[in-house]
Amino acid sequence: MDTAKDARILILEDALGHLNRVISNRKLRFHIEYAKLGEALKRAGALLYEVKYSYVDAESVAGLEATQNLVNAVDDFGGIFQSAIDSQGYSPSSSSERETVAEVNYALRTVRGFQKKLVEYNDEPAYAVDLLAVEITKTQPVAGSSILQKCRCTDGSRTWNIVTNIEDVHPGLKLACAVLPPAVMMGTVSEAMFLGGNPLPEDTLLGELTNVSKEALDQARAQVMRIMKRMM
Repeated sequence: MDTAKDARILILEDALGHLNRVISNRKLRFHIEYAKLGEALKRAGALLYEVKYSYVDAESVAGLEATQNLVNAVDDFGGIFQSAIDSQGYSPSSSSERETVAEVNYALRTVRGFQKKLVEYNDEPAYAVDLLAVEITKTQPVAGSSILQKCRCTDGSRTWNIVTNIEDVHPGLKLACAVLPPAVMMGTVSEAMFLGGNPLPEDTLLGELTNVSKEALDQARAQVMRIMKRMM
């Protein structure tokens, strides 16, 4: 396996890059021990190269001590991050703050799910990110836009904010989405992207998408390839 070019590993590397940018630019708007965050990321970064250039099969990568230690280091980062938020009762008050928190949460999710992707999924690039079935619970127009809608969605365990230009979105609609690095559209943070406007069957279980259509797979792959192109 060419681990240096594997989509799952490159998405992992990109996620660590997001965390590094947050810390190096001191983008968090609450009191936190940046030194401890930096130490955790330094450990993860050193281990990344051992994982990226291991050149073993996917299951072996998942079982490497370096892989587990990398995940543990990022878990340490996540623990410090969440403890600071909880202890201070912090809630982001601007789109830039919401983007930063979403960026950290995206990166943490990516790293924590890395080993599962190596073991349970093939090397199809689309599966390097999380593909979910979500249900829209609320919609509202994005201020200043005539076509964008902010959709509040659930995957059965957490809430997602997704900005879309798909017409006729409404509460109760189930759609496929890909969890991608957050983006700000017209001042509104989007934490994922709908994969086409075709509704999922009403009996689709929310959460991990197990029956991925070709349209959804193609769109997710295109987004992953865009990230990979930037990384290579």
